[in-house]
Amino acid sequence: MGVRTTVVGSWWIPERHEGELARLHRGELSDEAATLLLKRAAGDAILEQRQLGLSEWTGGEYQTSAFVDHLPRFLTGIALKRAAQPEIVDYDDLAGYSIVGNIEAPRGLGYLDAYLRERSLEGGVSKVAVVSPLEMTIHEADQPDEIHRQLQALIGIVNRELRAIADAGCPHVQLDAPVVGILVNMGQMSVEQAANLIAGCLDGVRARKTLHFCNGNLGGKPFSGKLRLAPWVEVLQRLEGVVDVALLECCYFAEWLERESLAGLPKRMELAAGIVSEASYHIEPMSKIRARAEGLVRIVGEDRLWLAPSCGLGRHPARDAPVLRRKVENLVAAAAAI
Repeated sequence: MGVRTTVVGSWWIPERHEGELARLHRGELSDEAATLLLKRAAGDAILEQRQLGLSEWTGGEYQTSAFVDHLPRFLTGIALKRAAQPEIVDYDDLAGYSIVGNIEAPRGLGYLDAYLRERSLEGGVSKVAVVSPLEMTIHEADQPDEIHRQLQALIGIVNRELRAIADAGCPHVQLDAPVVGILVNMGQMSVEQAANLIAGCLDGVRARKTLHFCNGNLGGKPFSGKLRLAPWVEVLQRLEGVVDVALLECCYFAEWLERESLAGLPKRMELAAGIVSEASYHIEPMSKIRARAEGLVRIVGEDRLWLAPSCGLGRHPARDAPVLRRKVENLVAAAAAI
């Protein structure tokens, strides 16, 4: 089978669509114009990912804004208390909302809509990612007791979105759960609590299932103060038969030092190693990526290994595309050389 390559979810913004996508997220486009724009942008992203030689690809997630800043418009039971900054530079630039009732998503979270819009594009869409309940409520994170009270209902919202995407024919779905990974690393969530949350989100989803953990990355800055890998393996050991692929950030040296812990992954679980840093403008040489990948082959085996960027590429402006493209080119070349 060889070493395959994948992406986390979002793709960099195509230059020719950058201005119109900004207008879309400001609410300045009609529904018809928005649909046409999103299909054009997704078509460009799918074509580019395929041309670069990736084993699987997404529609680029252009319906999202700064990963999570679009989500409040899909939710009821919240009220704006602080608008987002015009430019999202750090975590405190995101909007803030108050929880004023039971949080619901009567129209879903938008990820199913994107898949239905994009699945018939040339090349199709081979993977769709949906955020966990703790990303969905990141704008209300200063109200942890209320989020905890509603957590089972929030898990239900995510689970319904993932089930619907799988039932619509998507072969591979992914739960994006960086906040869960961060809380585990910071000692603020137990491995049992994390595993139970993830299992609830993925319950009954009839597709190949990936879990993505990272330490957060906004403007190249992790949210977690502890860059670790081993605690995530403890969570994944409790998810045998639930998670098929663990897509784990392991580009930081502190994480790489804990790579031997990956031997503890369930034997039927594959590893998608995020060894190319989305956060850094340094272009990792193909030889370095290959050496790291060969080290992981010795731990998990070639048939269980995928290579990936550490996180989604979509928070980068179009001007960053040349650097990101070279990173992905080296990633694909390294995988092919093993």
